[in-house]
Amino acid sequence: MTWGAARSGTLLDREEWALTNAARTFDYLDYGKDSWSQDRHTAIKMAEASPALAGQMLVHRKARECVVDAVCRSFSQVIDLGCGLPVMRRASHERGRVLWGSQARTVYVDHDLAVLAAVRAWWEHPARVRGYNVRVLDLDLRFPETLVNALGEHLDLSVPVGVLSTLTLDHLEDTEVTGLVEVLASRLAPGSGWGITHLSGMNGAAEVYTGQAREQGADTRLVAREADGLRKVFESAGWGRWRGLSPREPGGGEPPIAALTTLDASAQPDRPARGARSERSDRSALPVRPAPSNGVD
Repeated sequence: MTWGAARSGTLLDREEWALTNAARTFDYLDYGKDSWSQDRHTAIKMAEASPALAGQMLVHRKARECVVDAVCRSFSQVIDLGCGLPVMRRASHERGRVLWGSQARTVYVDHDLAVLAAVRAWWEHPARVRGYNVRVLDLDLRFPETLVNALGEHLDLSVPVGVLSTLTLDHLEDTEVTGLVEVLASRLAPGSGWGITHLSGMNGAAEVYTGQAREQGADTRLVAREADGLRKVFESAGWGRWRGLSPREPGGGEPPIAALTTLDASAQPDRPARGARSERSDRSALPVRPAPSNGVD
């Protein structure tokens, strides 16, 4: 059998594997090792267009750890939206297991074939996550109603949960971010928290990445945003108490956006009180802790 025949009909035969990939590109920018030549080429062009990008990505590593820790310490149920490729640092489900024991539940969400294959191998394989409550779901964040319905099959959404999106919202258009934020505000329990990281500015890098994706016909983009604009999107949907968590580096440039925000009860005026019995009342005692106060505002 020839090589061409052997690979026919397999993942290797899919054209998208030859395209610039968001997860691999940002893995390279995050000093990871899971990138291909086309991803590195795009990342270098992005850094040339936005010289501050490399420094911001360095700060982002610390900012992401602050955000993930804040969410995992506060909630036993965590949803990681756009989880990306596995990294060597402790994953959300591992932190949850240490903090909450058998009560911890983690759902990883992505819509990238490369990511899903890696995450399922690392974080869903029984030999690696024995005793952990971990699920990996193939879901598109541009369809938030479908997303929430699927999450409800694995988590108790009648009590507050933690949401993570680290360098995820950067890849959604403004209307898509607004739709996602509003749907989660309407479907999650008041008191739920959302930990966010997002590049700050980086217009040149966004233009390079989006232009490269369009040339290749890839369904991906990078959208440049500032903290004030992103905060207003969340606040208008009922996510209040925006608390900045981005560390400041001495002599450093503009840090990435990093924050923890909490869903207000006013976002769902018709929702039953938290003490009301739900159809899944046997799980409604899942614990929630106050968010830690060791972040940097």
